[in-house]
Amino acid sequence: MKSITRREFLVAGTGSLAQLAYAKEKRGFTKPASKKRRLLFNWDGSVIHTWGRTVLPASYGPLTREQFTSLVFTPIENTGVDTVLFSFGSGNVAEYQSTVLEWPGEADRFEFPESKTWYGGVEVDPKDQYLNPKSLADAGHNPPAVIVEECHKRGLDAFVSLRMNDIHDGQHPKGTLPNPELPAFKRINPDWLVDDLDWWTALDFEHPKVRALKLRVVEEFFDRWDFDGIELDWLRHSLYFRRGTERENSKCLTLLMRDIRKSLQARAAKRGRPIEIAVRIPERVPWCQEGGFEIDKWIAEDLVDMLILGQGLTEAPGLSEFRELMKARKLPIYPSLFCYGNGYRISPDEVIRGSAANLWKDGADGLYTFNWFLYGSWRKHLLNEIADPKLLRNKDKHYTLVQRFDSNARGPGSDYVRYNTVSKEAPVPFDLTEMEPEHAVFVSLADDFKTSPPKNVELWIVVDYSQPGDRLALSVGDTQLEPAEIGIASNWQNLGMQISPLPGNGMIGFPSSKPFDMRFQALRLPVPPKALKLGRNKLLFKLHKRGPGSDKPLQVRRVELVTRMGAGRQVS
Repeated sequence: MKSITRREFLVAGTGSLAQLAYAKEKRGFTKPASKKRRLLFNWDGSVIHTWGRTVLPASYGPLTREQFTSLVFTPIENTGVDTVLFSFGSGNVAEYQSTVLEWPGEADRFEFPESKTWYGGVEVDPKDQYLNPKSLADAGHNPPAVIVEECHKRGLDAFVSLRMNDIHDGQHPKGTLPNPELPAFKRINPDWLVDDLDWWTALDFEHPKVRALKLRVVEEFFDRWDFDGIELDWLRHSLYFRRGTERENSKCLTLLMRDIRKSLQARAAKRGRPIEIAVRIPERVPWCQEGGFEIDKWIAEDLVDMLILGQGLTEAPGLSEFRELMKARKLPIYPSLFCYGNGYRISPDEVIRGSAANLWKDGADGLYTFNWFLYGSWRKHLLNEIADPKLLRNKDKHYTLVQRFDSNARGPGSDYVRYNTVSKEAPVPFDLTEMEPEHAVFVSLADDFKTSPPKNVELWIVVDYSQPGDRLALSVGDTQLEPAEIGIASNWQNLGMQISPLPGNGMIGFPSSKPFDMRFQALRLPVPPKALKLGRNKLLFKLHKRGPGSDKPLQVRRVELVTRMGAGRQVS
């Protein structure tokens, strides 16, 4: 403890010396030194609570602490994960005993849907969303307390992950009741809701009472439990204002960020150590501004300590944009990594390795996983690999091009991906016509083949609306691939693989009784390794001939660069 002056002692009055010494170090809490992390694991707690018994077939009652702890930590302990970010429900209702938010189903007097497939077609008992956390809390094991205790016991940092505007309560039409995730405050305050978005329950953050409620939710976590920090998840979901007013109303989100920082600083002072604030935001600075997230001000005013970017990235070309905003203080950046997408309901290891390696290559300080839904230990090896770029070297990889989501189609999901690569800059699908027969895309490679030659490399191409007679040519850089012209209709091959976890392992929400079938038909072309370089590689598609009888353009829907290094599981 640093020494204090006599005047400081007298001014302190009845306050303790420890508190005064802490006051002298107040800057340390204003600008806490961000801890270097390698792998942040976001746990979708609502899934654990609702679907817990689907992977515990011998369990006929609500989850016990032992079961809950096993579900959460078995997949991740003794891996590269060093930080757990746990989501205790939607942020609308609380899947924990709360003094601020109500229980799931409380607004409907604990009547629940009869449907056993209420949650996205997965067979569950909707009552479990209430009974599981309620039984834990009644037994003295309130879920936030369990997560903090069990994380710290294992040497892991514990963050609460708060979804700032989750709209899962609007996935069913307005008036569909009972709706266990739809809280009373949305039912009695319709003026709090944005009225022109695709899911009808999004909160409008223009309203001061909405922001005040979110602040109280944040404060409760740190008044009652010893979390190391909080993730403010602004991408779950990215709907905060009426369409077209996001920029002019962005000041509202900055006001809330200031209030949260000030409040958590006070609580950090009381407990004697910092509380870190992470924000999950769009992966490009212009998209942040478009969505109402004044990230330049948040950084300049020291309102944040960590940046988490995107909703499942394969590359992170925008990292430099964020670093340019950082002057006196350099914040760590963690791109988001999904385990599905771009044609895969469940990504094979090779696909995840390819994205992780590219994110490290682009300068990430660490990685952040979202919606991995694991149970059992079947992907511990993968969590170790993606946490360390050295372990990714010389492993088989698939580099997948991002597939576009049509954000102009008004339907569930279109609004919350407005500020995302899948709707802004996705390179596929694209059309080839006789009027425009050429098209270039770029694929990034994280391995340097000059120092580590691969066993072999292939391109996998999925094409729609093909007719007999269609002939296509591809080149990589300046290298023409063989054959010089490929007849599409006569060269399909069955590619991909089946993923078969051992019994007791799998993905929550997916059937465990059969393999995950990730196979598809595609063109398969060998690529000379010398044609590829570390970084961005140009792929040129040329339509040489279109077969007769087609009323649609030839569409390239899927592009994957497959590298086999002779280590790791081989692709079937």
